[in-house]
Amino acid sequence: MLFAQIAGIVMLVWFYHTAKKLGENPMNWAITGLVGYWLTWWIAKLTIKSLHLDTLAGNSGILKFVIILTPALLAILATLFIRKKYLVDAAESKQDNQ
Repeated sequence: MLFAQIAGIVMLVWFYHTAKKLGENPMNWAITGLVGYWLTWWIAKLTIKSLHLDTLAGNSGILKFVIILTPALLAILATLFIRKKYLVDAAESKQDNQ
């Protein structure tokens, strides 16, 4: 859980600084990145709970560790796609303004 919280804060800061560097609205980017991260994390966490994957792991410490980290890793992947979309949109809007 601590990893997920730290990753969420890192995503927030990363989106904010990227938007600021590109001259976009940093608050809009940061909030969108954070919401995208937490929504994906929450959906993945609920899916894992509903499938009872944590009980499936049994006594395997490595498998439990992977199951615990999966929602955060999926959320990071989702924010990478969101950021890529925002970067494309920012490049297109700058090209349209020229």
